[in-house]
Order: sequence, then C-alpha cells, then structure tokens
Amino acid sequence: MTKEGSNTLSLLKAELNQNRLVAAVQLLTDLHPADIADLFEALDEHEKKKLFRELDIDTASDVIAELSEFSQDQILADLSHQRLGEIVDELDSDDAADLLASVPDEVAEEVLASIDVEDSREVRRLLAYDEETAGGIMQAELLAVAQEATIADTIKHVREYGKELEGLANIFVINSDQQVVGQVSLRQLILSEPADTLSQIMDTTVRTIPVAMDQEDVARMFQKYDLLSAPVIESDGSLVGRITIDDVIDIIEEEISEDVLRMAGTHEDELVYGDQIWKISRFRLPWLLITLVGGLLTGYLLWLFKVALADAIVLVTFVPVIMALGGSVAIQSTTITVRGLATGAIDLQRIGRTVYKETRVGLLMALACGFTLGIAAEIWHQNPVLGLAVGISMAGVIMVASLMGTLIPVAFQRLGIDPAVSSGPFVTIANDITGIVIYLSISSAFLKYIAP
Repeated sequence: MTKEGSNTLSLLKAELNQNRLVAAVQLLTDLHPADIADLFEALDEHEKKKLFRELDIDTASDVIAELSEFSQDQILADLSHQRLGEIVDELDSDDAADLLASVPDEVAEEVLASIDVEDSREVRRLLAYDEETAGGIMQAELLAVAQEATIADTIKHVREYGKELEGLANIFVINSDQQVVGQVSLRQLILSEPADTLSQIMDTTVRTIPVAMDQEDVARMFQKYDLLSAPVIESDGSLVGRITIDDVIDIIEEEISEDVLRMAGTHEDELVYGDQIWKISRFRLPWLLITLVGGLLTGYLLWLFKVALADAIVLVTFVPVIMALGGSVAIQSTTITVRGLATGAIDLQRIGRTVYKETRVGLLMALACGFTLGIAAEIWHQNPVLGLAVGISMAGVIMVASLMGTLIPVAFQRLGIDPAVSSGPFVTIANDITGIVIYLSISSAFLKYIAP
C-alpha cells in the first residue's frame, strides 16, 4: 500500500472507531473500487462489515467484486438476502456467479429468485459449469450480430446494447445457427463503409474456446494469440459467452499463487482462512509429516553405513554440503520443469529433448562442483583419495538430482496429478535418500584408503 493509502487507512479506522460512518464513506468517494478493496483488506472483520453496510449499491457491487474470498465471506455473512440480491443484480454475470457460488444453495436460490429473470437465467447457467473451466469464468454478456448485418446497423446495435458492456473489444459475428463465423474489432467497425456487411470485413480466423476447456489452457491461448477477448462455444458450436483479458489475468495470478503454495507444501485455501491457525496447520502438516518420514529414512541409511562413518569420521564433514548442493540442483530443475509444464513450454510428447538438455546442464554442474569440492577436500584433509571419493560423489549426486528434478514432475503430470505438489516434499525426500546412498556407497569403496 502506498503512503497515501496508509494515511487514508489511518483516517478511515479513526472515523470507524468514532462511529462517524458518513465521514468514513466520504473518504472513499474519489477512490477506484480496487483501491477501496485494498483498504477493506486492511480492516478487521467488524470494521469491514460496519463500513460495507454504509456503501451505496453501485459502490458495494464494484468493491465486493475486487475483494479476496476471505473478505467476501466475512461480508456475506453479515448481508441480508435482499441487499445481496441488489448487489448481485448490479454485477456482471461472471462476478455474480462467483459470489453466489460461495453462499449456501438455499441463499443463492432466494437471491436468484429476487433478481431480473434474464439475469437469473444467465447466472444459473454459469453456476452449472465447473469453476475452473471456460464456462466457469466466462460472462454471458456479449455483442453478437448476424453476418448479413451492415456496418451501419451494427454500429446502431453497439450504441443500443453496448453501454453496459465492459471490456468491449470485439463484436462476434454469427450465422443463423448462432455459431461464431468471425469477429470484428471496434476499430474495423468504425473505419469500414456503412453499406458494407459484416461478412465482408470480419476476421474469420477468430479463436473460439470450448466451454469445457481448462482455465489454464484458456490463459495459454490468450497468451499465444495476443487476444483481448474470445467467444466461448458449446459442443455444437453455438455461442454461449465470452472471456476477456481481465479474466485471464486473474487466472494467471490464481494459478501462479496455487503453484507457489503447493511447491512450498501448503494449499491455496490457506489464503482464504486468514488467521484461522488450525485450518492453516491442517494444510501444512501432511507435507511436513511426509518430510519427517523422509528424514527418518535418511537417518536410517546413515545408521546402515555406521561402520564406514566410524572408521572414517572425516566423511561426516562433507554430508551437509553434498546434501545442500544436491537439494539446490533438484529444486532448480523441478522449478523449471513445473513452470514449463504449466506454460506449455515443455511438451510431454517431446520430453526427451528436455531430459537431454537437463542431462547436459547437470553434467556441467556436476563436473564443476565435483572438481571444486574434491580439491577442497584434498587440501583440507591432505588426502587425495578422500578428495577423489568426495568429488565423484558430489558429481554423481548432482547428476541424479538434476534428472530427478525433471522426471518426477513429468511422472506426476502423466499420472494426472498436479506436478507442483512434487516440487517440495517428494523431490526433497528422493534427493536426500539417493544423495546419502551415492555418497556413502562411493566412500565405502575407497574406505581403506580414507580411514586413518
């Protein structure tokens, strides 16, 4: 939050504490809904509810669409069904569907029964789709015109029906079966001759999005083709909605947050639960327990090699650096692989190219780190055989870590499991176990030359 925003927040809290609600609302008068939402996020639950009650319907609907799920849930718990219905009636269909998806079904039904029949029908239709598909993120409001229409008629249509349509970039062109056959940008529309028909000037290479397409694939399509908006179609090709670039930005932010949290061994719902420590702990604890089991397995392996460690205690001094470097290499490879799979930069059908690349990169890092650690071990302990054993072990651990960091996420992807979940606990455990086995196995082979 900016310094100006912090000052406004201080004044806002002071007015709310003194119950000067009119003055508090006045502070928000000239602010953008997104900036008002930022202020709401910084308030406690009681302050949020108190302030939201005083907002007019237009402002309330604009602000609630910008709030986090956590803040929305807090405010929704305090709203009467009538006021919720008024807010929903002001929202775009996609925002209305998102909001009603977070309230009990009986409340949603009551609200939908209280709003405009056409709006209610559109929101019900959106609620029927999976929330992470194109149907779940699209909005029903759009402009579609028959391909036989003239430019003059289309401009008249835009003036009549486009006033309430935000993010209007394209007019979709349809045939008699309501199927998309092209699109026309507003720029094309303005620059064309009034007597021309849409079929003469439309772009027939329009990218349509199947209603069941996963939202990540939608985002990739927008990125690949630099789209501002795109029509969503049913299996028969009929037009049912549109997705705009602002929807896609929200998807990208959501997916990145989800992957980062899963790589850390937690869950995206943690952001929803605020300071509810028991629920947050429930998300984190399973992964920590998995890591704990992995640590015990690593300790058991060390115990199996106790004879080697007892005869050459000097080997213990290199366990931390070998494990740390192996772990760092594995996480580097995993991060690149997970991100590549998420963005489509890595193709599962040509995974051999990625493995080959990581093998070469791993080999270079293995040679550099293995040579450096081997020299350091020889100088430190004045034992060239120890330096050789440590250097070979370091090189082997890095090579294996690099390959595991690539192959484990790919295996998860092929199994239909989000590869982000493998980045933290599973790669760490696999790397620790293989690292210890490689290091102590190689060291045991040279033991008689290392032991004093």
